[in-house]
Amino acid sequence: MQQRTVGRVEIGEKPDLLWDHPELERLYARLQEEYELTERARAVERKFDLIARTATTALDLQQTRHLLRVEWYIVILILASILLTLYDMFWS
Repeated sequence: MQQRTVGRVEIGEKPDLLWDHPELERLYARLQEEYELTERARAVERKFDLIARTATTALDLQQTRHLLRVEWYIVILILASILLTLYDMFWS
């Protein structure tokens, strides 16, 4: 979560070099316009969101599979308990 937050902040901000050299502000503005940095930042943001949703979905699926397996183990244990009780009742 921390990497995602920091990464998103850094994409949209101006580089720290501009704080030290304000005369480069116009050059940065021209480069930002020429290379369409704002549009690219939005595209990267959408891709980050898609990756985050995909990772969340994959994690949810994995957890669901694990929970389903645990439920089956519980059902098997209950059946084994019933069978042992029936065996004890009829053959004892």
